[in-house]
Amino acid sequence: MVLKFEKSFIIPMFVIIILVITCASQVVSGRSMHEPSIVEKHEQWMAQHGRTYKDELEKAMRLNIFKQNLEYIEKANKEGNRTYKLGTNEFSDLTNEEFRASYTGYNRPVPSVSRQSSRPSTFKYQNVTDVPTSIDWREKGAVTHIKDQGQCGSCWAFSAVAAVEGITQITRGKLIEL
Repeated sequence: MVLKFEKSFIIPMFVIIILVITCASQVVSGRSMHEPSIVEKHEQWMAQHGRTYKDELEKAMRLNIFKQNLEYIEKANKEGNRTYKLGTNEFSDLTNEEFRASYTGYNRPVPSVSRQSSRPSTFKYQNVTDVPTSIDWREKGAVTHIKDQGQCGSCWAFSAVAAVEGITQITRGKLIEL
């Protein structure tokens, strides 16, 4: 038995097969037909934030970091347990450690063989050993009179001001009531 198909049946069937194959390949690749690749997203991000790199090696390294950050963003947003959504920004090609070191003042200590650092310490009393067991700053004139904060809940502000008043007297020799 030989089956014969009319032309009107073969053309629509061919179109349907092509569409199914195209859709299946998009599902397998994990992205829609309009979603840009990671490289394209990185290029768009670079243009948006005016980012350039000194060479292709650095660009490849930053692309990898960008990809890792993008994966984290997508994973966190899919979880749906936050009241906010994450997105890319001008820091998306930095590692967490690079961001902290550059923007939060965090300086990770350099590991060394000994505990003693070769860098000079910024703490000026590091080697002082003759220290009294206690000091009453009232007796040294570094404390102003007690103030009434009332019911305003500003104890934090009063204590901060008192600390500034005291340190001013200790370092400059003048007790100024603020």
